[in-house]
Amino acid sequence: MKLNEKILYYRRRAKLSQEELAAMVGVSRQAVSKWELGDATPEVDRLLALARAFGVTTDELLDGGEPSHDRKEAEAPREEPHRTAAPDSPQEGNFEKTTGLIGRLIRKYGWLAGVRIALSGLGVTLVGVLAQWGFGAMFGASESIVSGFGGMGGVQFSPGTSPEIQQAVLEQLGLAPASPSFGGIESFFLGFATVILLIGIVTMAAGAALAVYLYQKGNKKP
Repeated sequence: MKLNEKILYYRRRAKLSQEELAAMVGVSRQAVSKWELGDATPEVDRLLALARAFGVTTDELLDGGEPSHDRKEAEAPREEPHRTAAPDSPQEGNFEKTTGLIGRLIRKYGWLAGVRIALSGLGVTLVGVLAQWGFGAMFGASESIVSGFGGMGGVQFSPGTSPEIQQAVLEQLGLAPASPSFGGIESFFLGFATVILLIGIVTMAAGAALAVYLYQKGNKKP
């Protein structure tokens, strides 16, 4: 390769324009153009400046052979790229098959999770109903016991005596039944049972809605 061809080659490899190379070497753009066309030959000091601009030696510029960069590429052995795992390796294929199977099972049978949530909500609802019934029965029986105990004063009334007269006589004797004081406690326990009941109903409704949604999504035709 001639000197003018090497100047053109190295300038393009360095991605320099003729103006930029001329500024680096200290000549005009026309001088660089003449060098590349072979109409003129750079002086010795310009050769040194060209070599520094291209990052090569003067010997490489004046050598009639191929540029050093091309020689190194031709002589360098080609290395096979290091592969960590082929895209179609058996391990990766098995992993993709497994994840795909799990995804299909979730899409097809995921609605069973909604059914399970709905059943849990049903159980909580039953607990709330039983709690309301149990607390109501307990406090109702307690009031009856207290009222009956208050009326036991050893006073016997004839069968035809009206309840109003019996109450008035017991009050005069100081034996009137004390009014039960379960109001606050009863309200607390019955309110607690109502909260449990509401939580169960909401959970049951949410689970049923989720089950219907997942079932429709999993069985939708593509």
